[in-house]
Amino acid sequence: MVSDPSPPQSLPVGSLWLLGAAILLYVPWLLALQAAPSWVEPGTGSSGEARMAEAWGIMFAIVFGTLLWLALAGLMWLAWRKGTAPPAWSATSAALYAIAVIATFGAARTYLTWPGGWSILVPALLPPLLALYAVAVRLPALAAGPMHLIPAIALGGVAFTALAAIPFAILDPSGYPARLAREKQRWDATFAQRDADAQAAAGRWEAGIRNLGPNSSLAAWLDYVNGSVASEALHEQALDGARHAKSRQADAIALLDNGQIRRLTALWQLDLSVTPALCTAYDRALHQLATTDDPYEAMVGEQLERQVPNIKFLLAADCGLKSGLGAAQTRAGKVAAANPDIERWAQLRTTLSALGRGS
Repeated sequence: MVSDPSPPQSLPVGSLWLLGAAILLYVPWLLALQAAPSWVEPGTGSSGEARMAEAWGIMFAIVFGTLLWLALAGLMWLAWRKGTAPPAWSATSAALYAIAVIATFGAARTYLTWPGGWSILVPALLPPLLALYAVAVRLPALAAGPMHLIPAIALGGVAFTALAAIPFAILDPSGYPARLAREKQRWDATFAQRDADAQAAAGRWEAGIRNLGPNSSLAAWLDYVNGSVASEALHEQALDGARHAKSRQADAIALLDNGQIRRLTALWQLDLSVTPALCTAYDRALHQLATTDDPYEAMVGEQLERQVPNIKFLLAADCGLKSGLGAAQTRAGKVAAANPDIERWAQLRTTLSALGRGS
């Protein structure tokens, strides 16, 4: 007589859902924990910026860690209630879960104080080992044969890893100076490479001026005029090139019509003809600049301040700037009112008012 086949075993859906949640929480939790600590000299405090970054990292680690360990608690509870492990294993796993929580907290604290050490292995290994045990005892296929040792191996790994937090707490502080020195070497190498790349890029940019000539656009020359320091030879070279650009007059008007007055702070130095078209374009661009909806009044004030030489130059050539200069005066008043303790903006308001009266 042939016996009826055993009914098919259903997958532990609840455990699998909790396992998926634990995996999704484990990755950001571990990343936040690794990124949180600040590397500082022993006995010295970290900077305010570093402490803020560390605080944010710890906050994320706490949030993700709390949710992760709640998911692991759910996995362990299902393993105790519906698993195939003997009762003794269930009691042992409950005790080891509590020990794992304590060991994780202690190891995380050690790692935050002495970063780069072995203590990170404790919070990194305990959640996967606990999850492995909790899922393994829910799978009947692992109850027999060589695979039945998986839950025992997982629990042994939990115990060993949790106990390892003690020697790690001793080793990590003693090895921190050497790790800090290696970290500083890495920083120095990174910064040195960054500086070298920046210098090479600056050199390539400066060399690019040799490709410009009288037929180049004014905008191309302005990249070097505005990108160099006034005391540098490159700045004078760029200004001289801009003055000899054949299309500079039309280009300047086109830039103003396109609202790019900020690029033309050196307009008064470009040997331009003060034509009605130039005056009209500048007046319209200055009005647009002065009436911008930028909420940072000081930034608008800086832009208007840079236009003062241009305004003086154009007014001296009988350029009509009634609309733009009037808007600039009004905005300068707002800038000064928003920053009453800064003499610079009061002076800007006075200067623009005097220019308006004299126009």
